[in-house]
Amino acid sequence: MNIIPVTKARSILGELAEKVSGEKYFILTKGGNAKAAIVDINYLDRLRKAVAKVFGKTYIDPRLSKYTRIFPNSEIKEWLKEDEL
Repeated sequence: MNIIPVTKARSILGELAEKVSGEKYFILTKGGNAKAAIVDINYLDRLRKAVAKVFGKTYIDPRLSKYTRIFPNSEIKEWLKEDEL
């Protein structure tokens, strides 16, 4: 992981954009704190799809919590098989 202050990144932004690929990315900092990242657009798209997939299976509306249950391992294994398709 490469961490670069925003002040330095400004002058080499084009170069950084050319260097990102796959899972390689740059973290931009301001005042020593991470503020943004430069990532490969295809990598970002894959991350967004993965998060949406997980969120779609795990989100429970708090109003529905009284209807929740603990899922047995056998059911979880079935879900994992579906995810592999």
